[in-house]
Amino acid sequence: MTTVRGFALLMLMAPGAIACRDTPEAKAAQVRALQAERRQELDRRIAAADANPTNTKPLAMWLVPAELREISGLTLKANGNVLAHDDEVARIFEIDPKSGIVFKHFSLEGAPKGDFEAIAIAGENVYLLNSNGNLMMFKEGADGDVVAYTKHRTNLGRECEFESMAYEPDSSRLLLTCKKVGSKDMKDDLVIYRVPLPFADTARITVLAVPLEQVIGTNPWKNFEPSDMAIDPATKNYVLISSLQKGIAVITPGGDVVRSGPLPPGHPQPEGLAITTDNIMIVSDEATTKPAAITLYRWR
Repeated sequence: MTTVRGFALLMLMAPGAIACRDTPEAKAAQVRALQAERRQELDRRIAAADANPTNTKPLAMWLVPAELREISGLTLKANGNVLAHDDEVARIFEIDPKSGIVFKHFSLEGAPKGDFEAIAIAGENVYLLNSNGNLMMFKEGADGDVVAYTKHRTNLGRECEFESMAYEPDSSRLLLTCKKVGSKDMKDDLVIYRVPLPFADTARITVLAVPLEQVIGTNPWKNFEPSDMAIDPATKNYVLISSLQKGIAVITPGGDVVRSGPLPPGHPQPEGLAITTDNIMIVSDEATTKPAAITLYRWR
């Protein structure tokens, strides 16, 4: 049964607007109506933003369920929805980012615990990244499902503390980015490990190291510690955000820094990032003094 878990902010429809009815069909119809109304309002805001490119205010913001108070990663599905997960429990939620509605959640078999930091869809598989570099591979489940998984060990835990991951379809590889670099040889670099798929052995993993001074540029940062990353669908560049620096950086696959600078204000703990094919940037924030939320911006 489809459930509504999202809450609307920024003058969109209030969360209490859905009345309780008995039948699943009636509830599903209400969800579709709410989704259509919110998307229509979002389209209006996108048109207004395109007419005023200097306006960097959010298009929309949605609170997420309490189970996602430690929302830690985002990845886009082919249907435009995102999969999101929390930090400590291997439980996955599907959210329509354009309406804030949560359509389902499913869990990994055995309820594995860990420091789960990022998620990526690669073909028919979904990957969940532990901070030590271990990858959990599984198929997407239906609402309420418990799905089997396979664990892949990258053996990179001593080299790096991970918090970011993205799938690069053009080269069929996962990109794993260090938040904290353990290798002395690369301590002054932003480090991205490239893991070819299907995962076979660690010998095929390669490294992209970008000098931190180039990433920092003229920004008042002493470091840049990525909390998530995405690939710009138009340019194929790597887009990274940092929760600690409240910053964003764009880097080419060859390692050239296109730009770096501050994130828009109002992000207490930005942990997840996705960029849609129709140029919307989605940022998720863990709960702090504010509830956990996802925020939408026009990506330029």
